[in-house]
Amino acid sequence: MERSDMQPNSHLLTLELSSELYTALLEKVRKTGKTETELLIQGLQHVLDGIPEQDDEQDRFAVLELALERKLKQYVESLINDRVSSSESLDYTPKNDLDSTSSSQRAMPIPTIRPLQIGDRVLVLEADSPYYMAKLLVVRTSLIRATVETDTGEKTFLKRDLRFVEAASE
Repeated sequence: MERSDMQPNSHLLTLELSSELYTALLEKVRKTGKTETELLIQGLQHVLDGIPEQDDEQDRFAVLELALERKLKQYVESLINDRVSSSESLDYTPKNDLDSTSSSQRAMPIPTIRPLQIGDRVLVLEADSPYYMAKLLVVRTSLIRATVETDTGEKTFLKRDLRFVEAASE
């Protein structure tokens, strides 16, 4: 495969091929009339053209989204923990001789806040309507979107358009 009449912009490459592969290459040379080098260059060009370049950019954005989601989750959890700890330290005493029943109504427990999880059941807000669709099961979640299982397949919605109903295990 070495050629003495190499062009100035070309590079010499020595390949070690199995005997089966070399036999197949010689058969193609005989059928096409091209040289071994030409066929190898054509095959290498075909392989290089088949590699998608956009996957690298998509993978990079996926990694950035996951990192942002983790940081945002940590920030939200720290805010919630600060809010819970500050509300526990407040002293709810009745003022101006209010009876104890009104004070207990003011000191309602803080509801549990947790992120939407796989397996939760949600209602989806219909487009251009104040009404919600049937209960649907969450199959995937991300930072601002959730994918639910519908009769026609999986569909992705913004979390703001979802209303939590119950977890599947409950």
